[in-house]
Amino acid sequence: MRKFFIFLIFLSCAKGVQDNKIKVTFWHAMGGPLGRTLEKLIDEFNEKNDSIKVISVNMGNYNALSQKIMASILSKKTPTIAQVYETWTTSLWNAKVIYPADDFIKKDTIFMRELDDFFKVFIDDNTYDSIIVTLPFNKSVSAYFYNKDIFEKKGIKRFPETYEEMMEVMRKLSSKDTLATAFSITVGLFEQLLYSFGGRLLDEELKPIFDSEEGVKAIRYLQDMVFKYKVAKITTGYEHQDLFLSGKVCFIMGSSVSYSYLMRAQPDFRIGLAPMPKGKERVVFIMGTNIAVFRNAKEKERDAAWVFIKWFLSPEIQARWAIATGYVPVRKSSFNTEIVRKKFEEEIELKSIWEQLDYAVFEPTIPQWYIGRKLLSQITLEPALKSDEDPEKLLKLGKEEVLRAMQQEY
Repeated sequence: MRKFFIFLIFLSCAKGVQDNKIKVTFWHAMGGPLGRTLEKLIDEFNEKNDSIKVISVNMGNYNALSQKIMASILSKKTPTIAQVYETWTTSLWNAKVIYPADDFIKKDTIFMRELDDFFKVFIDDNTYDSIIVTLPFNKSVSAYFYNKDIFEKKGIKRFPETYEEMMEVMRKLSSKDTLATAFSITVGLFEQLLYSFGGRLLDEELKPIFDSEEGVKAIRYLQDMVFKYKVAKITTGYEHQDLFLSGKVCFIMGSSVSYSYLMRAQPDFRIGLAPMPKGKERVVFIMGTNIAVFRNAKEKERDAAWVFIKWFLSPEIQARWAIATGYVPVRKSSFNTEIVRKKFEEEIELKSIWEQLDYAVFEPTIPQWYIGRKLLSQITLEPALKSDEDPEKLLKLGKEEVLRAMQQEY
């Protein structure tokens, strides 16, 4: 009986220690293998920190996460931290509900000195009105995945380095049994070509200018793939990945995160990786969310959240996160960690994908671009790639509708 009471006292003390931990509620939308990797890292952090406990809350998807965040602001019951997209951040920052990362950084001299170790695009992406408001969390870049075996059979020694060369390669690859590529109609594909050809989505006054010569050239390039040379197939969802894995298409474009999925599928051919081809400019877009701290959280909770964020963004953890998930490390020094050097030795092409961060860019961060993006796809891109309509006409129509909608949003 005495041993039983001692055991109860031990449990009570243990519970007391646990209850004394500062709770950091983290809302996110990471599921599947990516979510499991995140949970393992959170568990590791919690085990290493006696005074802090990060509580992971998976909202299922980003739409649900966005709705929950907005509802929590109205009820004044926000989480401590959450994943946020840039357009969300602009609205949240204007509403004064985000506690800026700058306030932590200015008091943290060590971290301030480490800012130069972050790829510039990630700092710029999280800066609003010259203030670092959020910090990068799960970030990726575009890449091409190709069937090395088919390339070798066709006598093609490497993946094309320019868009002109890519069109020639696609015509060589296509045959009765296989197509060169397949893709879904997305703004991401259009803007990649647009920027590579020297164009832009918006001007300095945040007015749409994608109906430029470069915009026309980008759509015509895609139309030629589908209608003129018939080397590509329009797909939906993840059909393009399935076609690639089955050997029916020779290469596809995707997020760097797609690589983990493709390798897990264990196709019966060798998969190659390649960076985005070069046009007039060499460019790649970053994707993914950032992490925000909410002002409504107690000061001790915000401070504890900062400890977690710094840990997660440390070079070693970023290296492990990137290797396990396919996201890119946000720190330059992560490239020098032992785990990354070993990975580059095993998969030398991966380095070229990550090195795209040196010239990476990001989409407009204004909330109005959320609706603008949808309209560009619906009014311009889908008609252009489903029926081979005149791109110049469709781009002008898209510009007018996007401008009208964005002005209403202001």
